[in-house]
Amino acid sequence: MNQEQPVLGVDIGGSSIKFCLFQNERILADTTKKYESGTSPIDVERMISETVKDWKFEGDIGIGFPGIVDGTTIIDAPNLGQEWEGFDLVAQVMSWSNGQVKIINDADAAALAMAKQTPDWRHEDILCLTLGTGIGSAWLRKGELDAGTEYGRMIHPDLNCSLEQWASVRTMNEENLSIEAWSERLTMILGYLLKTFNPDRFILSGGITNNSEQWIDIVQTRVAVPVSISKYGDLTGAVGAARLHSV
Repeated sequence: MNQEQPVLGVDIGGSSIKFCLFQNERILADTTKKYESGTSPIDVERMISETVKDWKFEGDIGIGFPGIVDGTTIIDAPNLGQEWEGFDLVAQVMSWSNGQVKIINDADAAALAMAKQTPDWRHEDILCLTLGTGIGSAWLRKGELDAGTEYGRMIHPDLNCSLEQWASVRTMNEENLSIEAWSERLTMILGYLLKTFNPDRFILSGGITNNSEQWIDIVQTRVAVPVSISKYGDLTGAVGAARLHSV
C-alpha cells in the first residue's frame, strides 16, 4: 500500500455496502449504503461507481465479497443471488477505475483488519467471525491469514441447520429473538466451534458488535476462551478490504 495515498475499502454485505477511505491505519471517511434497486452485479457496481465519483476518489480499491471468490471471479453469492456466479467484478470495476482493484471473501477481509488487535496475535490461533446476514469465518494462525473456511455454512449435528441459520443477525431479526436469546444461540455456536477447532481466541465483527455491551458478558462467561470485539466494529470488513493493498 502506498501510505501517501488512501485506499477505498468496499465491504459488500447482504443488506448494504460499507465504504471507507483508509490511510496510515486510520479511517478518513466512511459511509453505508442500503440496497435500493437490488443486489445484482449491475446494481452493486453502480453503487461502487457512485461512491467513487461522490468522493472524487482515484486510487486503489479493495473489495470484500460475501461468497466464494476464485481469483477475481465470483463462484457463489448465497445472499445476493445466482446472477453473481461466474461474474468478474474486478474486471468490471477496473474498466472505469484509475487504480488497482483487488477482491477477497468478506470474512477473510475482516480477518485482515482483525490482525494486530490483540497483544499475542502472532502467537495465537484466532478464529475471526463476522456476524451479519450470515456468519463469515476466517483464521489468523500465528499471524497468517488462513482463508476460505465458510464455517457459517456448516451443519450443526444437534440443530439440523447451519450455524448461520441458527445464530446470524438475519435469523435474530426474522425470528424476532431478544438480544438475550440470540446471545444464547451465539454461545452454542462458539462452543461448537471451540470443541471442533480449538481456537485460542475468537474475535467478532459486524454491525451488531457496535452494541456489544448488551450481550458480550453473556457470551464470554459461557465460552472457555477469550471473546474479543473488533475495534473497527461494522467497518471491519471495509478496513480489511483496504488492507488487501498492503499484503
